Amino acid sequence: MRRLYAVPVKVDNDANAAALAEAKWGAGRGYRNVFYASIGTGIGTGIIFDGRIYHGKTAAAAEGGHVGIDRNGPVCNCGKRGCIEMRAAGPAIARRARHKLAQNPKSVLLELASGDIQQVSSKMAGRAHAEGDPVAVEVMRETLDLLAYWFGNMIDLLEPDVIVIGGGVSSLLAPFLDEIRERWRGACLNPSPLSIPLVLAYYGDDAGIAGAATLRE
Repeated sequence: MRRLYAVPVKVDNDANAAALAEAKWGAGRGYRNVFYASIGTGIGTGIIFDGRIYHGKTAAAAEGGHVGIDRNGPVCNCGKRGCIEMRAAGPAIARRARHKLAQNPKSVLLELASGDIQQVSSKMAGRAHAEGDPVAVEVMRETLDLLAYWFGNMIDLLEPDVIVIGGGVSSLLAPFLDEIRERWRGACLNPSPLSIPLVLAYYGDDAGIAGAATLRE
């Protein structure tokens, strides 16, 4: 790319770039230390310390989506068992909803999926929850518990100034941010977890692009 276009080129992980964009210009602006989580088809994370991406010794750090929370859990695409990605990303929410729906077919979820259980999605779980559907309520409660437990680990490890959530599932989680934070009380050793804001990302799908532009500076 440098040879072809005679311009400076830098490359980084997309979640790292998105984290930098949020820290510099987005929802994490004004904070020194930011933990960013993109929750969508997977869970990608980025760590910003003092305004800079934390890469680790070999630039392989900040794979928070592959922190295991259940050693007997499902095998992740990374090869490990029980990664938070396999329990709380969008496809995991949908899988859990389909499993529960098979046991309780009277759920609103089946109506939203036009009778096809395989079409149930995480977004449908959110819509059904809003209607008070018991299956969806249970699915979302479990999801919030899992994320709160995981975020609690991140708080105890990093104690960031702010946690920013982006990705395709962030809109589903938006109404539950306070509930997730409340669950930190029993999920953290940290004595003041509620002093850490949990906020939605400013950038949508363009977070990685904005962060990549920031890499030039």
